[in-house]
Amino acid sequence: SSIEEFEGEGLFEVDDEECRFMHDEIQSAAFELICPEQRDSFRGKIGSILLRSLPPEELEASLFEVVSLLNCAASNITDDEERDELARMNLRAGIKASENAA
Repeated sequence: SSIEEFEGEGLFEVDDEECRFMHDEIQSAAFELICPEQRDSFRGKIGSILLRSLPPEELEASLFEVVSLLNCAASNITDDEERDELARMNLRAGIKASENAA
């Protein structure tokens, strides 16, 4: 099956910059197709893509989601610089959460 077939059936849509599932249930079903042992790694890859591709204002708005995704694969990070960046992002998310709660 190709992306065009799935798009034609209304399962997800593709525009110039993104691809998104039309319903949460479809996304959940697709995620269930991923081997359980690879799910955290997959989440981490999604987080990395978002980190690299989102403009700063969108990254800030999605900070909790991106950090959560990256944390799923934190045990796989071997690069010290990458680990430090994730720690800084977790700190920012914690501060933001505290500010939101106040």
